[in-house]
Amino acid sequence: MITISNPERYIAGLYPRLSNENIEVSNSNVIETTEDERESGSISNQKLFLKNFCRENNIRVYDTYTDDGYSGANFDRPGFKRMIADIEAGKINMVIVKDLSRFARTSVGIDKYLEEYFIEKGVRFIAITDGIDTGHIETSEEMVKFKAFFNEWFLRDTSKKVRNGKKVRANEGKVMTTYATYGYKKDPLDKNHYIIDEEIAPIIQEMFEWAKTGMTPSDIAVKLSERKTALPSEIVGNVHTRNQSEIKRGWNRNTVIKILKNETYLGYVRNGTLRKVSYKSKKILLVPHEDWIIKKGMHEPIIDEATFNIVQEQIKSRTGVRKKKYDWLLKGIIQCKECGKKLSVLPAKQKSGKIIFYLRCNTYATATHLKLCTSHNNNLEKVTNIVIETIKEKCKGFLEENKYINIANNTKNNLLCRKNALKNEIALVEKKLKDLNNKVDKLYDDKCSGILSDEDFSRIYQRTLENKMVLNQRLTELRADEEKETDGIDIYKIVSDFVKQKEVTREMLVSLVDRIELSEDKEITIYYKFNALNFNMVKNNQDGIIEKVC
Repeated sequence: MITISNPERYIAGLYPRLSNENIEVSNSNVIETTEDERESGSISNQKLFLKNFCRENNIRVYDTYTDDGYSGANFDRPGFKRMIADIEAGKINMVIVKDLSRFARTSVGIDKYLEEYFIEKGVRFIAITDGIDTGHIETSEEMVKFKAFFNEWFLRDTSKKVRNGKKVRANEGKVMTTYATYGYKKDPLDKNHYIIDEEIAPIIQEMFEWAKTGMTPSDIAVKLSERKTALPSEIVGNVHTRNQSEIKRGWNRNTVIKILKNETYLGYVRNGTLRKVSYKSKKILLVPHEDWIIKKGMHEPIIDEATFNIVQEQIKSRTGVRKKKYDWLLKGIIQCKECGKKLSVLPAKQKSGKIIFYLRCNTYATATHLKLCTSHNNNLEKVTNIVIETIKEKCKGFLEENKYINIANNTKNNLLCRKNALKNEIALVEKKLKDLNNKVDKLYDDKCSGILSDEDFSRIYQRTLENKMVLNQRLTELRADEEKETDGIDIYKIVSDFVKQKEVTREMLVSLVDRIELSEDKEITIYYKFNALNFNMVKNNQDGIIEKVC
């Protein structure tokens, strides 16, 4: 049983967690559970359990950091991150969980936090039902490792059973998608079965008929947009997956092709199209088509096989395979000023046989008929030459003028002084914190021996605790400032190297330039990574392209 002999020293953060899996594994069987059952059976109970423990032990609670719907296989959880931020800020110095598996299910992660991070930050960790308390010498390190190993084994075993359960359902032809495919609905009597959506099915049939007669996917997208046909995301229920600030692109050729190639409309159920790298990772991989689990005749088809096959031939006849991926100097750096999307290149073959590359906006290219942006049709070679010429001119001016050299030297000296000052202040704050910790320990000893009254101890301890919080906050700020500091000598060296080189490489360009914007009016705006290079300069050139540096 865990007891806290000195509760006044601690401010606790309570951490309840529940995995997002809507399944429970028992005797290798997959059992569905409802959200209400999960909440009443776990999160709410954890909160109540943790609060009762704190009340019984007179522990002050700063906040509860709940992660409902997050796996214990990794630490990419909002509640956990918020708790760590409060530890860094000195707001809490105790973490309490119901059991070790609620904190994490990986032994490596548990070792990192319990044996390193919490010790360095002076945080006491308690897993109540497991009897783990890092504030007591009696807490067995071997027991912690055993529990961590068992929890990770359980996670691995559960993951294996879940995969096996899904595979069984996939081989049975069960629908396992969260949302129904466009043109279908989930059967009210069986959520693993599709029934036809009578309102949308005619749209699907019409799309296939258009494609069958030779209409291109782009033309189909235009026609659907003109009719103001609802998008799949607006019908099947996953509207929330779109970022609110994202441009609503509407129907485009890619959406149309995706529908025209979907075998679900033949009455097939496709499973196993995606897989996770491992139970510890969120990364999803696309499974090769030949490894998909496809079951025929699982629901009523919307399209007959003859029509479907003709449409596939039509798509295949128009699909060209790009044999070469183009690599160009401004790739990934230059973007559209109007919509903020990256610009891509489009090759155009001249009568002479020469290939000319043109820049174009990706927003415009994916849905031209919607006119969400403009083409930004600019000659890549001309734009690249102007950018390089402008940057070199700016760099030469930087090197030639003494005031810029002085700026660089002064910046270097100032940064070195600033770094030294930061290091000295960090060392001073750390020493003060250490002294305060020693003071608290001595105060507690004096209280236990009767030298100090409870009232005096509480008063002095509270004041000491407030001082610690201020110092911890200052320490966090100082370390953040230290990380932001850059080496002032780099700017002079980078600029010199750029001017000296006859051929500009992408690496050199990226080291100097943050981004380049190209506007509809052919205005080029260059944003440098160094403030000393960022000042206004606008001029016109013979190609009608405006050069602007901000």
